[in-house]
Amino acid sequence: MPVLHESSPQRQDAIMNIPYFFGLCVFWLYGPLVSGACNVTLHAQREPLNFTSPNYPGNYGNHENCYWDIYPETSGYRVVLEMVFSNIQYYFTCNHDVLTIDVINNGDQSKASSRKICGESRWNILIEDDQHIHAVFTTDASGTRSGFLIRYYEKNGTETCGVPLVATSVGKTFTSPGYPNTYFQRQTCTWTITAEHQNQTIQLYTMDSVLQNVSSRGTCNNDYVTVYNGQYGSYQLGTFCGNERPVFNSGGNALSVRLRTDSSQVYKGFKMLYKAIPATTCSVTLSAGYSPMVIVSPGYPSNYVNGLDCQWTLNAPIGSNITVKVLFLDLEKVASCVDDYLLFKDGSANDARQLAKICDSRSTPIVSSSNHMTIMFHSDHAVTGGGFRLQYSSAFDCGLSDLSASSVTWKYLTSPGYPSNYYNNVHCEWKIRAPYGYEIKVEIIYLSLEYSSSCSRDYLVFKDGSSSWSPQLGKYCGVYYSKQLVSSINYITIAFHTDGSTTRQGYNLKYKAGIFPSTTTTTTVCGEDDTISYETKYIESPNYPLSYPDNADCEWTISTSIDGYVIHVDVVYFNIEQDSSCSYDYVQLYDVTSYESSIGRWCGRDGPNTQTTGQTMKVKFHSDGSTSRSGFKLSFTAGEPTYDSAAPTNIGAILGGVFGGITAVGIATCCCCGLCFRKKSIPNVQQQRNRPREGTVSFINVPSYPQTPPTAPAVLPFMSPPPPSYNDVVKDDPPPYFQAVPLSDIQPVVTSYSSGASEHQGIDNPAGPS
Repeated sequence: MPVLHESSPQRQDAIMNIPYFFGLCVFWLYGPLVSGACNVTLHAQREPLNFTSPNYPGNYGNHENCYWDIYPETSGYRVVLEMVFSNIQYYFTCNHDVLTIDVINNGDQSKASSRKICGESRWNILIEDDQHIHAVFTTDASGTRSGFLIRYYEKNGTETCGVPLVATSVGKTFTSPGYPNTYFQRQTCTWTITAEHQNQTIQLYTMDSVLQNVSSRGTCNNDYVTVYNGQYGSYQLGTFCGNERPVFNSGGNALSVRLRTDSSQVYKGFKMLYKAIPATTCSVTLSAGYSPMVIVSPGYPSNYVNGLDCQWTLNAPIGSNITVKVLFLDLEKVASCVDDYLLFKDGSANDARQLAKICDSRSTPIVSSSNHMTIMFHSDHAVTGGGFRLQYSSAFDCGLSDLSASSVTWKYLTSPGYPSNYYNNVHCEWKIRAPYGYEIKVEIIYLSLEYSSSCSRDYLVFKDGSSSWSPQLGKYCGVYYSKQLVSSINYITIAFHTDGSTTRQGYNLKYKAGIFPSTTTTTTVCGEDDTISYETKYIESPNYPLSYPDNADCEWTISTSIDGYVIHVDVVYFNIEQDSSCSYDYVQLYDVTSYESSIGRWCGRDGPNTQTTGQTMKVKFHSDGSTSRSGFKLSFTAGEPTYDSAAPTNIGAILGGVFGGITAVGIATCCCCGLCFRKKSIPNVQQQRNRPREGTVSFINVPSYPQTPPTAPAVLPFMSPPPPSYNDVVKDDPPPYFQAVPLSDIQPVVTSYSSGASEHQGIDNPAGPS
């Protein structure tokens, strides 16, 4: 059985207010209607609907007792429950506020399985054949939370996600499981989309996408979405990950979308808009990114029709160009391609120059000179063919890859787009050559790249030679100033790589040929002596508040001439590479009297707050040749000693303070408990249909996830949002309605979990309200 990830509930204030009295009046006047509002029967449809805790996204009330019975609308289908958001008062046995999901066998109404949910755990559940779901939500008299939002729908098959959809001329949306919260691990979800009419095609727009980033090899290997032309995945239109937002057009009246997630990190997921358009409408604007996408002819893989004039406008980020490869081509072939043809233009303007005009197969890629390209397809009223498949993608123009170093003047190299931010998914490599017998010195004037452990995301790497196996001189990310490297031979290779997430300003470096010292790094000179009296002296790490350099050794000596005064040190900011013995990067303090004695050594985020016994303190800062952080800022003042280490400990005062503190905490706790009375919220109305209770259902095991989701790719790192509003999630659904079911018909049953059903457990909800 999967283990629930649980998190501490947030403290709830309990203050009586005007809405509380208004709620009492409503309950007194309309008590029977309110008490039956959430006790309803729901029928799952193909497209997702939702039900929520009472008063969502506001806090639910005390003494709630609500249930929902959920059946499939179609015989032979199963119900999927997908928890989008969950924040229920937590206790490790879920015996305060609890949502209980019971799986009931339709035949004898026996209970097949039961799951109690509290805290911020989220689950994705598929029930078995000839079963239905009985969900019960009960709360006690103590604190309340923002509750839950659950998406439910019916489907056939054993996948816990993905349903058949019908595209109409009115755009509709679907999302990854859990969106706008995170999706789940180890899932394969397939949505098949069919146009309403046979003579229509489907346009699919990616409105939002936050998936796991592209790998270091530039491929989508972990969590990714693949779109296929047709229902059964025979022809790929493209695969994307990270924060790409591609647009797709089907060739015929169907396409399918498949999401695959692995067992590692989870992200926000995607939201897609789909609609049906006439098959002869084939003009669209597309974004070219690092993942190759495919354009197919209308009707593909069947023959295209006569009388078509289609236009695809491709746009890529500034600083890149677009490459198109012809994967398949079967057009009417005549001299000069005057009947049916594909025309490629170098830009988006009407008068852009022609790159190529083809009606026969072509092995050479077609490349634009800028970040725009237009593709036109024309068919006349005679012979038709099987059409075409074109693959397009964008790549950044890194400039010349072979450079030469001069022994007379410095030459410069910057990141693409510098001083503006560089782009995502860039990989550039330059080989710099100097005359034989010379070395090459490279000086990083400025570098600001996304920081990551081991510089695994965005980085600038230098190799001592011209081959891929040449020894590495350095690999850098974060922020640097005035970093120098020297090759041992007359070649040096520089590679710049970025992933699909955060970007920064980039880098500016210069290089020159010459005979240089053998060292490949500089030693940072820093430190000074100072005497203080009544003022405050500040010491900062080199480059503060930016990252300090590697291989720094700095010393400062702070003294006071006032008799009886000592030196006090305190932390303004402290962030240094941490290890258990503080042997890599550290700050060490010395008490200087007639000799030097170490006061202590600090690293990580816990800096010094101490004083000397004499009138002088020495400060030493050391960094090694690897990881750097943003450093430190320390304040120093001269004053009388604030403690005497030889003074006896006052045990009586300490014990008195401890017991006094305990007494005060007890009194405060009692006072707070007296306020823990909140209004009962009105349960919200839910959809209900009186249909025959038929269908098949089953629970599928959902794996557990890390409590905090990793950062999203291609936008900023994933931040915990407040609970999604009901309207945001259900705006494509019909308005909810309900019909109260007498409590005597279906009694809430709350029992412990029994085996026999499996379920997908999601990540503990990272989107708790602030």
